[in-house]
Amino acid sequence: MSVTLHSPHCALWTHRRVNVNREQWRILIVDDNAYSAEALSAALASDGCDTRVALSGVDALHAIDVWVPHVVILDITMPEHDGYATARVLRRIGRTRDAVIIAFTALGEEAVRKEGLHSGFDGYCQKGNPPTALVGLIGRLVH
Repeated sequence: MSVTLHSPHCALWTHRRVNVNREQWRILIVDDNAYSAEALSAALASDGCDTRVALSGVDALHAIDVWVPHVVILDITMPEHDGYATARVLRRIGRTRDAVIIAFTALGEEAVRKEGLHSGFDGYCQKGNPPTALVGLIGRLVH
């Protein structure tokens, strides 16, 4: 069963929640566009989040060997392993099985929702919106 709660261009798809103090949010940003990933990381870090950047799905899997995120913000269209494949692997690994995974993509929600839910995503936020929309979605998933 999924639930959809919308804010501008963001949607909550599942009931999964992670119980963490806001000051301690650990967020992994996975995006093959280094500029976009670093800019988002800087914005979230300025809000007090502990962020890391991975520039591919493979890099994300290496990152969780030494640092376990509460939230994974995952681009969909990446070379080699796309966001769907990466999310499926993250759901199979014990350290990230219960992490919140958000699709963060330029693609429209309807284009990614079915495969996103099947792959283990908990929500969606479209790129190009202010970081406050994404932070608002994360705030509904992390308590």
